[in-house]
Amino acid sequence: MGGFRSALTVLGGIFASYQVYRLLSFIRLYSRPGSLRRYKTDGKNEAPAWALVTGATDGIGRGFAEELCAQGFNVVIHGRNEKKLDVERNKLLDAWPGRQVRTLRIDAATAFDDEQIFDAAAASLNDINLKVVINNCGGAGGMLSFLKLQDRTSDDCRRFLDINARFPTEMTRVLLPQLLQQSPALIINIGSVTSDTGIPYLSVYSGCKAYNKAWSECLSNEMRAESKDIEALCVRISTVATDNVPRETSLFVPNARQIAQSSLNRVGCGKSVVYAYWAHALQAGMLDAMPKWLLNRTMISAAREEKVREEESVKSD
Repeated sequence: MGGFRSALTVLGGIFASYQVYRLLSFIRLYSRPGSLRRYKTDGKNEAPAWALVTGATDGIGRGFAEELCAQGFNVVIHGRNEKKLDVERNKLLDAWPGRQVRTLRIDAATAFDDEQIFDAAAASLNDINLKVVINNCGGAGGMLSFLKLQDRTSDDCRRFLDINARFPTEMTRVLLPQLLQQSPALIINIGSVTSDTGIPYLSVYSGCKAYNKAWSECLSNEMRAESKDIEALCVRISTVATDNVPRETSLFVPNARQIAQSSLNRVGCGKSVVYAYWAHALQAGMLDAMPKWLLNRTMISAAREEKVREEESVKSD
């Protein structure tokens, strides 16, 4: 009996030590300063550093463009609407007059009708010291987010795949030669909590985000395997308050600028996939701890409510 108790004591000590280790690792991950400065040059020995942000005319992309300007980068902002791009460019220049801002207009939903668009985009950036690429472009592209799969058209599915999976992949493919030449360089891919939680009515979008997660991990290891100084990082996010998705900000609902800052603070953390924001990581940990049947029930209930809310919003418009 004494030996059994001793074994339980040892196991209890190991378990407690492991939990303390996890807590300390969590605190370190979300309190350490990021190493974004590694990718920024001062303009004395090299050309000033540039960052490309896709989907940068609103939401999280705009938050990244603002935060990168604030941290000393020149930026290329991508979008599909030339007028919106010009407006955002002027806003950035007004706020940070010492920066340079370019625009890149490509409609991610139709870009694959002429794939030379991507080569032309890469060529247009050959004259800058491109150090950072933020693959943020994504979302529903004007379509309903919550919809039964059989109610989606083939074109709907194609658009989801093009915007959320093919576009970031192709942009990265054509820009990698330049990034490798000008390394060290950084690629951040925006992921989502939806890739792991099995949310109904989001099957195509969530599948794209699961692809982004796997693609980022593979690309990160590919760069290591080839001894290339390129950091590929997938930052996962949950609910964010933005202009196009207005919500009240709270501890668990940061605004776009906060999520951009948190994402950039994860640079150099040693992981290839990470939650950008500590409270989102905490939420994900709680979801992981739930029994699968309870998690599924929770996701089904929440998705049904969101589906009804979205449908009512469309009707009111």
